[in-house]
Amino acid sequence: MPTQSEIITQLSAMAEPEYAAFASRLIPGCPSMLGVRLPALRRYAAKLARDPAGPQAVVAQLGPEVFETRMLRGMVIGCAKLPSGERWRMLEDFLPLADNWSLCDSTAAGCRFMAKAPGFWLPRLQELARRDQEFPARFGLVCLLDHFTGTPEGRRLTLDACAAAPCPGLYTRLGAAWAVSVVAVKEPELGLAFLRTDPLDDFTHNKAIQKIRESRRATEEYRAAVLALKR
Repeated sequence: MPTQSEIITQLSAMAEPEYAAFASRLIPGCPSMLGVRLPALRRYAAKLARDPAGPQAVVAQLGPEVFETRMLRGMVIGCAKLPSGERWRMLEDFLPLADNWSLCDSTAAGCRFMAKAPGFWLPRLQELARRDQEFPARFGLVCLLDHFTGTPEGRRLTLDACAAAPCPGLYTRLGAAWAVSVVAVKEPELGLAFLRTDPLDDFTHNKAIQKIRESRRATEEYRAAVLALKR
């Protein structure tokens, strides 16, 4: 199993300083960034997840000081072979480190296992969305939109989670707006019905409408219909 120092050395070999300078400007509060692109990080995470020492031992080598080691931690948890209960425990330990939108969303995108066990994951994601913590709540919402908006039931549960999310943090509200827009584009009548009566604050409500109108999948008629609901 590679040590933390060996992992940093490998990451440094893959790093692009110009990319680090560009990407770090897009991520408020970003820890030290080496500049490794996401596809390379995902490939390295998949390799680490297969280490004979096991994902728990690998994750223990991934300290919080560097952006890429935090990202690797979330990605390893996502792609390793783990029982649901153990994976949930590891995610709970990881979420305090996912303190920006990039770490949160990239980890969420890799959690494809969630759709295969909705009975386990849906209640936990809904509980995360109800937390008064900006990025854990966003993580719950983004996982819902990534992995559960493909079915009518999942879309309704995603809207329920958006409506119940109490955290006033900017990135929670943007996550809710994003999730609402995804549901609306996939099921337009459901989206309209929600926007007519939703309990979202005006910023989140209007941001959802903006994102729907920016979608290439929304028709001109639908863009006009949701614009009429702007507050």
